[in-house]
This record gives sequence, C-alpha cells and structure tokens, in this order.
Amino acid sequence: MEFRVLPSDAPERLQLAQWYHAQWGQDAGLTLEQEQQRLNPPQDAEGFPHLIAAFDGGQVVGAVQLKRREMPAFPQYEHWLGSVLVADSHRGRGLASDLVEQASAQAARMGVSHLYLQTEALDGGLYARLGWKPLQEAENRSCRVLVMVRRLAA
Repeated sequence: MEFRVLPSDAPERLQLAQWYHAQWGQDAGLTLEQEQQRLNPPQDAEGFPHLIAAFDGGQVVGAVQLKRREMPAFPQYEHWLGSVLVADSHRGRGLASDLVEQASAQAARMGVSHLYLQTEALDGGLYARLGWKPLQEAENRSCRVLVMVRRLAA
C-alpha cells in the first residue's frame, strides 16, 4: 500500500470525487461537478486542504482529507480530518485506520498540534479505537455528529 498527497491536477481526483459524491454528495444535493469543486479548493499558505490517497497496485483505493475549519459552529477548532473513504474492494483490511494515521502524521509534520473530526458514530467508532477523544455532540446538516480531537506530537 502506498500513500500520497495528491496534487490538484492528479487524475485520481475525478475517481475520488465520484466516490465522495456517491457516498455523501447526492444526499447533500450536490452535482458531481460541485463535488469536484469541493474536492479541489485552492490551498492556503500553509498547504490546506490536503488530499491523501491510498494506492494498491497503482489504483486509488481510498482517501482522507486534511481541512481547515470544517464546521462553522466551531471556529475555534482550526485543523480537521475528514472524508475518510475506502473502496468497497478494500474494506475490512484496516485501510481506514491507516489513512487516519497517515493524515495525522502529515498534520504533525505541518506543525498542527490538535486535529479535530466529526463522525456520525456517536460512540466514536473507529476514531475512539485510534485514541481520539470526544468533545461534544452537535448538529451538522440535519445530522447528529460527535466532534472529536486528537493531540498530535508536533
């Protein structure tokens, strides 16, 4: 398994936009074109957002994003992990955990000390098992989510 930060012109971004659209975008009322735009915003001076993809045999099989200020209700939380997605063919192999760890390590290299996320798994699910700590439940886009934090060794 290989993990890479995808540049904005990477052809794999179209495949990932299609997956994200099928997973979350359609429910949010987005078109595929809008999903592509959401996946390709300009990077800020510190390099956010980041799209990290997992490759197996040269094929993209999963991805995770590092974002800035994902939830408007929490402007005090700056750096976020989100959009963890694994291809059906690679689920159940620990790839989601690997993607979270790769993104956390990348964020730490960028000087991030705390990384936040939101999950619909109100018990923390995968993230609780990886050591993320719950902060509070909140409403986001008509869905109840748990906001969690992980302190990074920056």
